[in-house]
Amino acid sequence: MNEYCMIEVAFGKQKEVEEVIDLLLNEKLVSSCQVVESHSSWHWNDKREDSLEYLVFLKTKKSLLREIYRVIKDIHTYDCFEFAVFPFSSCNDEYLEWIDRETK
Repeated sequence: MNEYCMIEVAFGKQKEVEEVIDLLLNEKLVSSCQVVESHSSWHWNDKREDSLEYLVFLKTKKSLLREIYRVIKDIHTYDCFEFAVFPFSSCNDEYLEWIDRETK
């Protein structure tokens, strides 16, 4: 049985989000993507930053993490971007089988 995870990545540009999602879905690296607009605040280089960001949630298998990271790194323009990985399981076997079918 595969191990599954959700990845959260924050982007500052909608164009980057669209490009990443297209590549990840076309390459069958993720089964689904959700995008949520967020007003975000953080510290960067000893300064407070505030901006509209796009939080992208990706469902996939842990075995594809490195490949997904490389795709995002090639497109993302932040110097240091969020790539948070949350392992998950489900009692819905059909959902997990769907992830298996939709990813390589």
